[in-house]
Order: sequence, then structure tokens, then C-alpha cells
Amino acid sequence: MKSLRRFQFFFLLLIGVFLVAAFVLNVWVDPWRVIGSRWSSPMLEPYRSVDIAWNRTCKAGLARSGSWDAAIFGSSRVDIQLDPEHPAFKGMPCANLGLNAGSLEENHALFRYYSERQNPRLVVIAVDAADLSNPPPIQSFTDFPLSPLDPDANALERELRYRAGVSTLAASFSTLSRAIQKKEAEHTPQGFRRRAVFPDQQRQLIASLYLATTHRMAVKHATHERLDPRKVAMMEDIVRRCRELNTRLVIFFTPNHALFQLAFRELSPNDPYFERERCYLADLAARANAAAPASPEVEVWDFLDGHPINSPPLPSADEPGSHLDDWIDIFHATPAVGSKMLDRLEGPGDYGCRLFPENVAERVALVRSQLEDYASRHPSDMDFLRQSLSNFQSPPKP
Repeated sequence: MKSLRRFQFFFLLLIGVFLVAAFVLNVWVDPWRVIGSRWSSPMLEPYRSVDIAWNRTCKAGLARSGSWDAAIFGSSRVDIQLDPEHPAFKGMPCANLGLNAGSLEENHALFRYYSERQNPRLVVIAVDAADLSNPPPIQSFTDFPLSPLDPDANALERELRYRAGVSTLAASFSTLSRAIQKKEAEHTPQGFRRRAVFPDQQRQLIASLYLATTHRMAVKHATHERLDPRKVAMMEDIVRRCRELNTRLVIFFTPNHALFQLAFRELSPNDPYFERERCYLADLAARANAAAPASPEVEVWDFLDGHPINSPPLPSADEPGSHLDDWIDIFHATPAVGSKMLDRLEGPGDYGCRLFPENVAERVALVRSQLEDYASRHPSDMDFLRQSLSNFQSPPKP
């Protein structure tokens, strides 16, 4: 019995030593920036990653770890395209808080988390096409329920995970490995992905993954004849909070390649040019500006159109290594396009259009004309689009 008790004692002691060591290491490394201890090493900042599996946790950690006068919110389009060190921010410390596959409900939660901990002077919210029409998902398939963003999560369990969890410990070792190799993390300390990599076989990837996703979005969009009231309430809350904080709010209606937009015309007779979203966003800004004319204006900039930047033709099928100019796929443009978007914070340029209630109808007519022009000039691209979309449609029942 003595030997058994001795074994149990040393086993528990070993576990205790491991937990203490893990606690000390995780607090010192703070790989997800969520602990915020004064013992965390500032020298490791370039090597802290925005882990894919812990994307919401990492971006929440970034939101609270620095002193950010500005922040950019949105999906992976923001993460890839919008550089927080762009001159338009005029030297304001800015965080890129774009979330992979992030929709409005998660961005709303991240915005609230950020605005409760910072003193923002400028907020940029990037809204993706069809997001306002689609209701929030019933179940989250991201780390959102485990992140600081979920108010229903067990706070004690979460904080223990950050300090002594195996997943945090693995992230700490990865951070230290990058530091030893002097290999910076994929994201900058401001949360911006460093390199936009064009995929191999871009044309085939568009035909499969991206048009399959577009097909699902368009079919879902066709079933909703109005904006989702919960997401409307979230947008209203973002505007209200920015007004209370005297914060300039800029809303970007994000770009997609012309083929994405034409897919909606092919599949969704219900508002294929997103007039509902445009009307709502323009009206939202107009109401806010009329209610508080002395506050910084709420601006809405629309980049979803057939501008030449958004409509380079598909690369030839005979050139497997070629790719769309400035487009990683039909969802994600390069930072060069993002730079032109951010230029509009200061007004110059011909890319994008500021929306007002009185110019939405004209804007939609222009977009329709631009897309029809693309379709007429690139019939082979339209054949590619229709053939790809047909692969995801069920055959008619006999």
C-alpha cells in the first residue's frame, strides 16, 4: 500500500508540475493574445499567429491586446485585402479584425467586444453580398462558442484553457518555434494576412469550391424575400454605438468578381442585383446622419459592380498556371484591390460609389448594365459559369 501511495503522490506531483509549467509558459507566450498579462513577452509579438482553428479567439485577443484607434471588421475578404497600415488611417493604430467566413452576427459580437475595450475614432464594417438576407445559423462550426465573444460561454473554463489548456500549450510551442527560426507569423501584429497566394489550378478551383459555395448562397438568397430582422437589428446597434462614441463609421459593400454576381442572375430571380441590401444600407446611413448632423457621418461605399477591377476575364483553360488579374478567386481580391477600396476613405478614385437613398436605383441599373456587358464580351466565361453551376443542380424528377 505504501508503494501505491508513493506512486500516486509522485504521479499527482508530476501532473502539478506540468500544469504549473504549462501555466507559466502560456502566460509568458500568450499565443492568442487573450491573457493580457504584464508577464507576456512583447518580443514574441511578430510570431503570435491567428490560428485557423482558433480564429475568433485570436481576433478577439487582438482586439483587446493593443490600443486601437481604428478597426476593420468583416469576413476573410477583410483579412486578406484591407491593410490596417494604409495611409488612409492617418497614423491611427488600426487592427484588421476580419474573420474567416465571418458573417454579420460574429462581426457584431466582435465589434461590441472591441468597442467596449477601446476608444475608436474610425470603424470600417465590410458587409458581404447576401449576408443581410440570410438568417444567422442555428449552430456555429467555428471556435466562436469557445472564444471571448460568446456571452454564454463558461468564463472560468475558458480562462483555464487559455492558461493551462493543451491547445494553448500547442500554440505556445508553435509560437516559440517560429521565434527560434525568426519566421514571422502569417498575420502581422495588426491582424493582416501578409501574403495573398494565388492557388494552383485557379480555374478548376473556381469551378468546384467557389461556384459550389456561390450556388448554395444564391439558392438560399432566392428563398428570402426580405432582410433578416435580427441582422438589421445588429447593423442598427453598430450605428447606434458608433454615434454614442462619436466614431466615424464607414460601411463597405464588398466586391466579388463579376462571375459571382452573374451566378446570382442565373440562379436567383429574387433581387439578383442586391437592391434590397443597397437600399437598406443607404437608408441606414441617411437616417443616422439626419438624426445627428454634428456627429461624424456614416458612409456607405458600394464596390460590388462590374468595374474593370471586378471583371477581368477568366484565364485560359490552356494555361493552368494563369490566374485572374488581382483576384485569388471569385470571392477574394488581392491587397492591391483593397488599397483602392481604402483610398475611398479619403474620397479619390473611380472604384466604388458612395450610396445615398436617391442614387440606389441608378447604381443598380449601372451594375446590371456592366454585368450584361461582361456577359456579352466573354461568352466562353458564361459557358464556363453555366456548366459549372449545372454540376450542383439536382436533375429534374421524372
